[in-house]
Amino acid sequence: LGLWGEASPSPRRKSPSASRYNDSLNTPATFGVSDGQENDNFMDEDDADATGRSPNLRSPEEKMINNSKEGPVGVQTPLPSENDDYAMEHENDDDNDDDDGMNTAHNNIIFGDDSDSYGPYHNALLTFLQSRERLSKAYSAVQVEDGEDDVMQEENEELAEANAAGEEAEMKFLSSLAEICLLRGSQDGGKVGRGGGSAAAAAAAAGLCEASKNEGNFWDLMTALREGGTDSLFYCVDGESPPDLSLNNDPATMLAMSPAEVLEACLGEDEDGNTSLPLQRLNAALSWIEACLGRNFDEKIANEYKNSSDPILPPPGRRTMWPATVEAMKRKCQTSRGKIHLDAPLQHIFGDRSTSPVNVSSFLESEDEANDARLLRACFMLFQAGRIDEALKLVSDCGQAWRAASWIGGEPLSSDGSGNPTRSLWKKQCREISKQMARVTQVGNSPQTNTRSLHSSIAYEAAILCLLSDDVHNALNNPVFQTWESGVHAVLHAERGIIVDEVLKAHNNTRIEAAEESQTHFPYVGTEFDAFDNNESAPEGCDGDLGAALEQLDSSPLDEIREGSGDPFRNGMSSFLVGQNAVKEYIEECAALSIAAQNEDEACFLRFIAHLVIFIDSVQPDFSSQLSLPQDVGSDGNDDSLCELLLLKYISYLSTRRDLWSHVALYCSLLSVDNILETYSSFLINVHSDQERKMTLQQARDFFPEGLDCCILRNVVREMIISDIPWQHAPGEEGAPAGVNSADARKMRSIHWLCYYPEHWPDALVCSNLLLRIFLLTEGVGTEPSDSNLLACKILCDKMLPDDLADVALMQCEQNDGNVPMSISLPMAQNLRKEYISIDMFLNAHTMYAQFLDVIANTSPSHSSKSKMTGGTQNEFEKGIADKMERNAFRQKKSGLCKIIAKAATRASDALMEVISFSGGWLIDENVSLSEEDTEEAQSRSHEMNAIRSTFLPKVVFMLYEVLDKTASWLEQVVYDTLIQFGSGSEDMLLALFSTFDESDRSNDDDVTMDVLTTSLAAPGYWHSKALSLASVIGNDANMINQVLGSDMERFQTSIAESHVKLGRCSNRDSLFDR
Repeated sequence: LGLWGEASPSPRRKSPSASRYNDSLNTPATFGVSDGQENDNFMDEDDADATGRSPNLRSPEEKMINNSKEGPVGVQTPLPSENDDYAMEHENDDDNDDDDGMNTAHNNIIFGDDSDSYGPYHNALLTFLQSRERLSKAYSAVQVEDGEDDVMQEENEELAEANAAGEEAEMKFLSSLAEICLLRGSQDGGKVGRGGGSAAAAAAAAGLCEASKNEGNFWDLMTALREGGTDSLFYCVDGESPPDLSLNNDPATMLAMSPAEVLEACLGEDEDGNTSLPLQRLNAALSWIEACLGRNFDEKIANEYKNSSDPILPPPGRRTMWPATVEAMKRKCQTSRGKIHLDAPLQHIFGDRSTSPVNVSSFLESEDEANDARLLRACFMLFQAGRIDEALKLVSDCGQAWRAASWIGGEPLSSDGSGNPTRSLWKKQCREISKQMARVTQVGNSPQTNTRSLHSSIAYEAAILCLLSDDVHNALNNPVFQTWESGVHAVLHAERGIIVDEVLKAHNNTRIEAAEESQTHFPYVGTEFDAFDNNESAPEGCDGDLGAALEQLDSSPLDEIREGSGDPFRNGMSSFLVGQNAVKEYIEECAALSIAAQNEDEACFLRFIAHLVIFIDSVQPDFSSQLSLPQDVGSDGNDDSLCELLLLKYISYLSTRRDLWSHVALYCSLLSVDNILETYSSFLINVHSDQERKMTLQQARDFFPEGLDCCILRNVVREMIISDIPWQHAPGEEGAPAGVNSADARKMRSIHWLCYYPEHWPDALVCSNLLLRIFLLTEGVGTEPSDSNLLACKILCDKMLPDDLADVALMQCEQNDGNVPMSISLPMAQNLRKEYISIDMFLNAHTMYAQFLDVIANTSPSHSSKSKMTGGTQNEFEKGIADKMERNAFRQKKSGLCKIIAKAATRASDALMEVISFSGGWLIDENVSLSEEDTEEAQSRSHEMNAIRSTFLPKVVFMLYEVLDKTASWLEQVVYDTLIQFGSGSEDMLLALFSTFDESDRSNDDDVTMDVLTTSLAAPGYWHSKALSLASVIGNDANMINQVLGSDMERFQTSIAESHVKLGRCSNRDSLFDR
């Protein structure tokens, strides 16, 4: 990769440098934005997020749209051209997605195109890398000096601040990805709700909506776990044994404290703010799942009356309990023979209509039953969301305050007397009632698919009691737990509740023992009851082992709960909740599926797993190094890490989407140096628009190690120049200039890559010379270089390359000589400059030659004089005057014609002579003893230059001779034409004509007569003498022409001999005018 054999950059495992992600960089969407513009795309700390811990939802997309008039950072790309076939083909990707929903991790795992979220993903990663870079700089700046306590304390504080900043950056990255996906899910949900379109399109939108929400829930879980530290997020992934759940204090030693205070002391944070890791993860997971279910509830409420035939809440006007049923009871009392007391059992009132003492729905009127089911469903959803106060208020507002009172018995007794002193009895009773209700609501042990949107009211009431009593078994058999998330919540809520019960049980039993020992009469409230719920019906927990707890989901007969983990995102949530080896297995399985996938529709999941592994590689590099593809998934013998392989796959996809080209550089920057060179070079070969080239090159300079952009451009330009791939029009590519084929035009425009920054101009000079040599060797096959053959070379030099390319390139090498790695040496740059000037000089000479041929072909040396007047009444004097006027007019006409020919011939001959007599030899290196000459590329260059010299120098010699000889012959025709028309009087006319073009200083007429025949530009002898002087030029060893003439030397000598004869004839007055 190094030019002329110089070494390529020293390899680094990871390429990000210390200054590539700083805030002042021009990011992809803001190419050309002024320095200092903020690019922080994360939400401010005061902004609300969508994780459930705050009510509002604002994504980076919304912030950027609202705060920037120029559009989202990283999303703007140059608009495709009007004839961009690719853009037209992909314009309606979202509408053409026929995927009909979610699939398992073992099948298609991607569900349509998620185009509008690639930019926010990119922005989130960019800001994360910027934050990580600032953290790295902070660590580097801290230098601990032993023996200086003040300095060490100050630096320890700086390290603490740096660590806090690093944790904040990680949290912001994860929460931003969650917001991006959740916003996408809500937007797609709106599309589904609006309806319209085909059934397949609606199914695809629904599938994409669910996939986006599930992915958002995954990143939200990552955020919740990360709040407890990396040990909480990456739980025992390095193979260590999971820690046991421990309490901060022993409840048996806290006799004087109330149950509420005991819970706070045992399950809360200790003096250092720490909690047992299993308990901390359980609390985080429970808060997370409640937030997920809370978002689901809020979304349903937001769409309450939007095309919904099943509203979540009962009618807003309802403020009494069961109004239709009460009216029916009144009517029943009026028609009955005897009076019916309202407190009598329901069976006495309704008879067979009431089949169960716990099944209230069996005697309710249908209207009341439906409204009651909706009410209890809403309360159940609020219980799942952890918003119990809202559920209590809702049920009270609907005239059922007794329900609210029956649901609040779980509060432990506090020191101020609030709470339930008989909590254990209340919970036991809830459990018993839920079991009785379960007999009515359970779906059985056979697998079932839950398709109903509204169940009976008793099903929802039973579900609430299952949550209150931590009854997982009956919960997982209740059909109202319709999703995997509902099942997870039931398990985690019960696990937490059982731990609370164990603490209170130990505390209460100790109190009872103390009361028995003191033989006092119930000294503590609550000890008037026997030992705390010692019956065998109490549920058993898993001591904070989330893996064992989640295994209970497999026993559910409901397909939605049991098979929900088959979804790849839910599978990931389970894996991170379980921790240990499950995380590694999940990542490796998903990576294998993504890398092996051939369908571009699966790019969304590839994007997900790529960003997950990027995050892991950044914060847990040791764990990331353990990740690998399964043995049955080949990597073509590639030794790259799993992160590297995923990045390569993701970059490959981004490269196929022109609208995503602005994202490629950032992800490439995370690769190793060798992969950056190969991958970004391959990508840039397909970028043809000038605006897109500037953008992608600026990104390379911003994100890649210093100097690597030049190495990449060398690869790109050389590959485009020497490639023989059949040409096909690419998006953004301009049409070829007239007379140049499209493949050559692409090669010529490839040099533009190296012309945007002056430090690249030396390489632009190298590649320009390379392309010119290729063109010249190709066109040199013909017998004579015609103007059309060399058109591409001329357009390249005259219209596509900077006028001062060679001079600026040399100046750059003078400034950087020996200071910039991989730079071209100054002697080599001098050789390159001379090569370029030599070729440019030849092309200019050829243009002059072609113009001369055109002029001489279209300018006749002969023209007729006006007819002499004969007869008439003119006297001799008048005839003399008329004849003199005629001669003057004829001579002036000839003078004008000669001036045209002489000018064209002079320009052409001078330009061609410059090529032949070029100082040091045309296409001969100025510095021949260079170390670069030992490289294969330098030797190839030397051979090509010799071939061009051998081909074109003889042609230049004969082109020059042709110009001189044809000019002399044309002027001889002028002499002949004058002699024919004016006879003996022509000599004076011609000498006067010659004198007009003679710039030498003459003192007498004899000198004029004798020398003007060889010194005047209008005299044939002048041009014959110049042709004859070619012999001395060719014979000059300094010009190094003899060695390239070869077999053409004899032809040249013959031409020189002919010129000698012609000069003898034209330089003699008698022989020239004797016709």
